[in-house]
Amino acid sequence: MNNEQAKALLVQAIKDRGTIYLEVFRELSDRFDQATAIEVMRAASGAVGRKVGQNLSHLAPRDFKRMAACWACAPDCKLAYAADLRRLDDTGFEVKMMACPLKQSWVEAGCSEDEICTLLHCASAYDEAALETAGFDFDLELWAPGKEGCCRTVVREKG
Repeated sequence: MNNEQAKALLVQAIKDRGTIYLEVFRELSDRFDQATAIEVMRAASGAVGRKVGQNLSHLAPRDFKRMAACWACAPDCKLAYAADLRRLDDTGFEVKMMACPLKQSWVEAGCSEDEICTLLHCASAYDEAALETAGFDFDLELWAPGKEGCCRTVVREKG
């Protein structure tokens, strides 16, 4: 398998995860209400993020080079998310995901921009929990209509 085939498989796997997010969200919204769906989706995403954050906690408080390598510039992020590492220094790093297979799956499913923003909010609980559990402060700017790429994250020492 060459790199292009591997990238295609990876992107499709992430898009499939996006489809699962969408279908579970819609099912929860239909059975209960949208607020409950958001609460449940964020709780589940956060639970997974906390597990990931435990694996990254040895990098806190200031190993930004390795944190960027593990979090923002891991091979799957470079391939699937087109991670653009905009800053990396002794105070932290900033990364902008220029692509997002999750978001792309929702676009392809015909989701409205509002629904995409809601789903990104649900999925972002993963990132928030992972970074918090790992022991870092961060700012997470989710995609919004009219913005390029997808989400932007700034990571810094907890203080």
